[in-house]
This record gives sequence, structure tokens and C-alpha cells, in this order.
Amino acid sequence: MDRSRLTFGLTLGLGLLYVGAGIAESVRAVRSGDGGLWFWFGTLVGGGTLVLAGLVASSRHPNVGRTLICVGSAMGVVATAWTLVVPLAAVAVVVLNLQRPTSSA
Repeated sequence: MDRSRLTFGLTLGLGLLYVGAGIAESVRAVRSGDGGLWFWFGTLVGGGTLVLAGLVASSRHPNVGRTLICVGSAMGVVATAWTLVVPLAAVAVVVLNLQRPTSSA
């Protein structure tokens, strides 16, 4: 598997993971009444949306895409820091996206 496919797959997977976990935690927060709805929704769903938007935008505007991916990854790390694996995946996504060559037009 070449690096560009790995980068795309990990970035897509991280974005979908953040959105899915954010929806699940938001539903749990509403049902249990524990609070924290805006934290879970904002960090995970917001971060995942930024990662996915950066993935889409990176083909036309590489710097904007990279910025969105980096900010979205950092947002999701705040809520998933206790897992240790997801933050490492987020760091890998950021590093791979920053090392990706820009296409010259």
C-alpha cells in the first residue's frame, strides 16, 4: 500500500471514528442526563467534520485541507485522550498529511 492511500484511509477512518463516537457520546449524554453534551458533540463531531472537510478540500486547496485536518484532529484528541490509541492515530494522521507532497498545477 503506498503512502497516499494509507494517508487517505487513516484520515477517512479517523474522521468517521470521531463523528461516530461523537454521536454515540451525545446520545449517551442526553439519555443519562450527565451533561457534557456540547463538549462531546463539539469536540468529536466538530473535529470529525473538520477532518472530513479537510480531506475533501485537500485536492483543490492543499494548505486549507491540511489546516482543517490538523485542527480537527487536535479537537478530537481532547475528548479521546483516555484511550491512548486514538490520539496516536490522530498524530499519525497529522504527520502523514503534513508530509504529503503538494500537487503542482
